[in-house]
Amino acid sequence: MKIALIGYGQMGKNIEEIAVQRNHEIVARIDSKNKHEMQQLIKNADVAIEFSVPSQAIANMEKCIENNIPIVCGT
Repeated sequence: MKIALIGYGQMGKNIEEIAVQRNHEIVARIDSKNKHEMQQLIKNADVAIEFSVPSQAIANMEKCIENNIPIVCGT
């Protein structure tokens, strides 16, 4: 499965480690430095996992929905 990680703090890094161990591919790591590129970065993902900050979570989920990317939110 191709995964986009939205929020690449400690939890995002933990999710990446587990996902890679289970033979999933991380296609995007989105944080505050590249969030302006999110729409482009998520387009190749099968799913997004959102662990950013509460003030940004809804906007992140909306972008995923607009791009037909299923999303799991842990924020």
